[in-house]
Amino acid sequence: MIDHQDDSHTLTRRTMILSGLGLGVFGVLGARLYQLQVLRAADYTALSEDNRFNYNILIPTRGRIFDRSGEYLAINQQQYHVEIISERIDDLNKTLDRIDEIVPLTPVNRERISKDVKKFAKFVPVIVKDHLSWDEFAALNFKAPELPGVIPRVGQGRSYPHQGAFSHVLGYVGRARPEDIAIDKDPLLRQPSFQIGRTGVEAAADMKLRGNSGRLKVEVNALGRIVREWPEEDQRAQPGSDVWLTLDAPLQKYAVELFAEDSGGVAVIDVMTGELRTLLSMPVFDANQFVSGLTQAEFDVLDKDPKRPQFNKVIGGNFPPASTFKMNVMLAALENRMVDPREKITCTGKIRLGDRNFHCWRRQGHGGVNMQQALQYSCDVYFYEMAQRMSMESVHDIAVKLGLGQTYELGISGQTKGVVPTPQWSREKVGTPWRGGDALNAFIGQGYVQVSPLQLSVMAARIANGNKAVSPHLIIGDNVPEFALLDIKTENMSFVQAAMRSVCHEPGGTAYRYMPLGVPGIEMAGKTGTGQVRGISASERASGVLKNRELDWQFRDHSIFVGYAPYDKPRFAVGTIVEHGGSGSKRAADITRKLLRRALQRDGLIEPDPEPSKNLEPEARL
Repeated sequence: MIDHQDDSHTLTRRTMILSGLGLGVFGVLGARLYQLQVLRAADYTALSEDNRFNYNILIPTRGRIFDRSGEYLAINQQQYHVEIISERIDDLNKTLDRIDEIVPLTPVNRERISKDVKKFAKFVPVIVKDHLSWDEFAALNFKAPELPGVIPRVGQGRSYPHQGAFSHVLGYVGRARPEDIAIDKDPLLRQPSFQIGRTGVEAAADMKLRGNSGRLKVEVNALGRIVREWPEEDQRAQPGSDVWLTLDAPLQKYAVELFAEDSGGVAVIDVMTGELRTLLSMPVFDANQFVSGLTQAEFDVLDKDPKRPQFNKVIGGNFPPASTFKMNVMLAALENRMVDPREKITCTGKIRLGDRNFHCWRRQGHGGVNMQQALQYSCDVYFYEMAQRMSMESVHDIAVKLGLGQTYELGISGQTKGVVPTPQWSREKVGTPWRGGDALNAFIGQGYVQVSPLQLSVMAARIANGNKAVSPHLIIGDNVPEFALLDIKTENMSFVQAAMRSVCHEPGGTAYRYMPLGVPGIEMAGKTGTGQVRGISASERASGVLKNRELDWQFRDHSIFVGYAPYDKPRFAVGTIVEHGGSGSKRAADITRKLLRRALQRDGLIEPDPEPSKNLEPEARL
């Protein structure tokens, strides 16, 4: 017989136990909910906000670059570009093929785009190509409905109004590379559309030009996609600061015009302040091409050009100074009292050292010349004689005082230190002892001696100043230290200055026929140089040395000139090298003379040239 009473008691106990357990569980859950919703509500509300909101970086407008008078050198202009959002694209390669039908894409472009798509979240826009033409932009907009995930946009891009005239000085901007991001932790560098300075002033002043990023509060979903913006809580980006240069844009462009198709460099410097009015390397390149992106064919044209347009010759080129180096020898001789400047040394056209002849540029010789005449006529034999009386170290010390063999606090990279050799330098760098022939070559600015056009302009500026070690200055606002004293006797410097004047204004001077400024009462001082780039054999000398025009371009002499004006109250100095330009008395001297004249005109020291009349009949203008 079944005992239903016992079963009833058992069920009652089970029910009570289960009910108790249930109440316990609900009690724990209730306590936990109370803790979450009441006791720690503020904490979890904050966490919820952090999860729900994010901040997008706002890219600042890059600062502009001006010349000394406020003329634009680098600006930001409206430009068109095309982006893709990879999450909206089924096949990246097919999409790029469709874009390529409208906007040509190089293999390098496509490789970079593929890397960016993998690097960034799928909803982050990736730039395909910028600096589109209006026709390309319009065509992409027309095709946009057929290209999901492809977005033509209007934005801002860097632009250089003068194309190439300032290309080596300004440099250009470009996207941050992995090595840049590894060094600079600024989150701006991780933005696909952000650009940093790659070379020149753009790189040197990048932190100033860059500005500070802003941020925009956005609401995102669980996938991180933006669902709402909160502009009322944004922090605006701070635009980059503008940068002003000491350069004079019209003078720089005039220098480009004077060089025309020639290669080389020129620097115009204020002999009192060190401000550079012109700093030009030729030939130039259009920096806008580097910002918008070069095709491989365009890059190859630049890269294979024998005149090396990408190389900044004015600050980085190593050239023999040739006879423009002779002022250093003169000052070393005078400072060390190694020679009486009135002493005449006979030039027969050559001097023999050991079993070798060292020739003067004037085959028949100059006859008896004193120190001043030796510079005026550029007599090599006189300076060969000095090389046998003096040490190379004494010349080196003067050359360093005048700015050679060193770099300057210019703000931009790429400067060469050049070479002013000594016996110790020869042992350490060449691995050979210093020989008599090395000294003879060095004393006329050949052999191992190497300088840049900028260094020559500094040397000329220090001679013109006569008292202070003027150093070049490019970026206005940079701290410029007070110039040190040259520590060269005034009477010796005055002697060299007068000798340089005779080069330009006395009959027989190597620049006499080419140098008058054409302004009554204003004279200039200078020195020619013809830098040899090839050896001349004895047989060639016997049969007649080949003219520059008879040689291939790369074997022609360099044309070199240094000068300053006005002679009595110096204002500007110039160092000019025309690569393979022939005699220094011609091409480089002509460029220097014209640049000095224009610089003085622009500074208000002489009257500008009259404008040619546009109203006269052709016969009346003859």
